[in-house]
Formats: sequence, structure tokens, C-alpha cells
Amino acid sequence: MVVWKKTIYLAGISERKQKRIVRAINRRKPTFPVYLITAPSNPGNLLDYFSANTLLQPHYKDQDVSIYGIAKNEEQAAELAATMVCSTYAATGGFDVVSYLDGREQKAGDSS
Repeated sequence: MVVWKKTIYLAGISERKQKRIVRAINRRKPTFPVYLITAPSNPGNLLDYFSANTLLQPHYKDQDVSIYGIAKNEEQAAELAATMVCSTYAATGGFDVVSYLDGREQKAGDSS
């Protein structure tokens, strides 16, 4: 199952295109060329990024995947992930990126 975070980081993607991408991924349709920044699958990593079409593989059908960012290509995905890590370090002095992003999301939800 794909879990879309309220605050999605974008690189090279307009908000209008973001809606189309989200709809296609939720319907399990191919999307070219789109990369997703997600929570790490390995505890030794800070974040993962991979092609959105990877989610079409049977392995991901039963897996929860939290998506924090969308990028137009692999290079922009790497830059966006680095930006997310740097902003986490600047704000917290640590590298627990997923906890920081989830905490920001909860604070944003509380103020509404």
C-alpha cells in the first residue's frame, strides 16, 4: 500500500502533474520518468529513491511504502533526497530524516 505524506517534496514536477502521478501510482499504472523518495527499506539508509514503476512489482503490492518526495528524474531525486537530509540536519543536528519529516507533518496537521 502506498502512503502519501501530506507534505510532498517536488523536484521538476508541477503540482498539476503531481496529481496525475499520484492518481496513476494509486491505480498501479506505469509512470515515466518519475522517481519517488521514500522511507528507507534498510535501517542503515536515511532515505530511498527509485523509479515509480518499481511499485508495480508484486513485492510492493503488500508492502507499506511512505512517499516523501517526487522527482522528474534520477539526478533530481538524488538532489532532492540530499536536500531533505541537509534540512533535517540543520533543524535537528541529527540524521533521523523520517522521524523529522513525520514530526513536521504532525505539527502541520495540529495547527489546522
